[in-house]
Order: sequence, then structure tokens, then C-alpha cells
Amino acid sequence: MLDRGFYHFRFWQQLIDNEVHIITRLKKGAVFQVQRVFTDTYSIRDRLITMGSGTEKAPYITLRLIEIRSKKTWYSYLTSVVDPLILPPYVVADLYGRRWRIEEAFNTVKRLLGLSYLWTGSINGIKLQLYWAGDPSSGALGYFILFSSIWVMLSLMK
Repeated sequence: MLDRGFYHFRFWQQLIDNEVHIITRLKKGAVFQVQRVFTDTYSIRDRLITMGSGTEKAPYITLRLIEIRSKKTWYSYLTSVVDPLILPPYVVADLYGRRWRIEEAFNTVKRLLGLSYLWTGSINGIKLQLYWAGDPSSGALGYFILFSSIWVMLSLMK
């Protein structure tokens, strides 16, 4: 699951080349060419598309554009899984929706530990910050909350 902040075709292609598939939302005004239509009904549109400009920064990339209608609103998702039999449209929407539960869990952990931001980008630095979060004389609190939140996130993914 990628946030729209990671809207970089070259990065996506690197993930796909390493057999890591993505699901993200389509940005408004995005330009694409339809290569194939899988489904086009009142509530679902599922198409194979090409995006990008062919430059090094924005290489051509083939993705599926899945649009699902909920009441009067269309929600648009992109995925690198190009076979709808492997990843049906409603599964894509459901998986992306679960992404928000993970974000909420991380926000809860940050709030409980007083971590409005991380002081470092290194794994060791993050571990130290979590260890000492809350009461420095009882660094175990940070680990307890971290592992509890990981357990909750994993249970949400079932």
C-alpha cells in the first residue's frame, strides 16, 4: 500500500522489477492510456493502462486502474497486479481501506509515546527513542506499546 506521496513511476517500476506489487490511489488529473478493458459496469471499471512519459524520471509503466462506485462517488485505485483473476477489484479497494487502520494504529502509538516526530532515520536510533519513550527510568514501556501495536496491526490484516 502506497500513499499518494510516493507517486513516482521510477520507484514503482523498481518495486515491480523486484516482484513487489503496489496498490495506491490515482491522482486527480493523471494522464493514462487505456490498453485493455476488463470490466465496465455501473459500479466497477477495471482497465489495464499505461502511464508515464518515457523519460528516466517517469518511465512508461503498465498498471491496472480500478474504479469502484460507492453511491455517487467513484474511487480510483492503481495496482501492479495486472491480472484481475489474481486480485479482483473489490479486494483492491478492501486492502487499500485497511491501510487506514494501520495509519490509525501508528498515530495512536505516536500519541501514547509522545513521538510527534522521530529524531533519527536509523533503525537503532528509532529503537532507542522507543525504548526511552514515556518514562526514561522504565524504557520497557516503549517496547510494550510498540509490540502491542504491532500485534493489533497484524490482527487487523486478517
